[in-house]
Formats: sequence, C-alpha cells, structure tokens
Amino acid sequence: MDDKSSKFFSLYTRIHGRLYSYILVVVHNRAVAEDLLQETAAILWEKFDQYKDGTNFCAWAMCIAKNKCLLFLRDNRKTKELFKGEFYENLADVAEHSSHNFSQRVKALDECMQRLSKNDQKLLRLRYKNNISIKEIAIRTGWSINQLYYQSSRIFDLLRICISKSLTQQEP
Repeated sequence: MDDKSSKFFSLYTRIHGRLYSYILVVVHNRAVAEDLLQETAAILWEKFDQYKDGTNFCAWAMCIAKNKCLLFLRDNRKTKELFKGEFYENLADVAEHSSHNFSQRVKALDECMQRLSKNDQKLLRLRYKNNISIKEIAIRTGWSINQLYYQSSRIFDLLRICISKSLTQQEP
C-alpha cells in the first residue's frame, strides 16, 4: 500500500463510526446512511489530494458528509417540504455535534425499548418499522387517533427519560 492510501485509511478508520453516526442522525434510515457513507468515503478518497495535511480531517470529512446528506434530503422529498432548507441545515449541525455519542444513545434506546410494555413496543413497530400511518393504526386497533397520539407522546417521554438516565449513568 502506498503512502497516500495508508495515510487516508489511517485517518478514515478513526472517524468512520462518527461519520456513520452523523449521517444516520440526519437521514434516520440505516440503509440510506450506509449508502451515503460509502458515497462520502468515495468522495473523500477522490478529493484526498485536496486535504491539507495537519488540518482536521474529521471536520473536512463531516463537511462533505453534511453536503451529501443535505443533497439527499433535497432530492428525496416524497411530499411537500415540511420545513425550510435552513431547518435541515441546522439539523445537520446539531447532528454533527451529537454524533460523538450516538452509539451510546442507540444502545440506550435499544435497552429502553426492551423495558416498554408489549403494547407500547407493538405501537412503535407498527408506526415506525412498518411505516403505518396513525389513521391506519386507529382503524386496525379501534383506538381513536387522539388516543394514539397521546400514547405515542407518553412512550416518547418514557424513552427520553430512560435514555437520559442511562447516558447519565455511563458518564465517568
């Protein structure tokens, strides 16, 4: 392996997890995040000659990943845009700063999900894994839409509190 390749892979492997976490926070889809990570890695490699040795490789890579994510979000809107473009840029900025402990948050979320009741887990699975609308869930379950929104809000509060406690306990 030549010096350029060795240097690139050394720098890239140090930030790979953080880069993936960042992209996943922005796009909220593992398959898409993996694709965007691969595309970002390809761009990083293609433009590695433009990287200035001694500067912050992570910041440079995050900038490229941010641009890939924003381009993806812009090009893959399935419906009318809910928020202005600057909202998504701000979201990307927040994700960049929060990506450093993303794997801990995912682990905490998984553990907290297991603590939910079976009914709460089923509701989340229907809504977010199976991508079924609240209206359709109401028809299937016989619950009112308002009841489902209330239940969802209650579940999110439980998860938020549980994750927060879990992360606080993990701090040194």
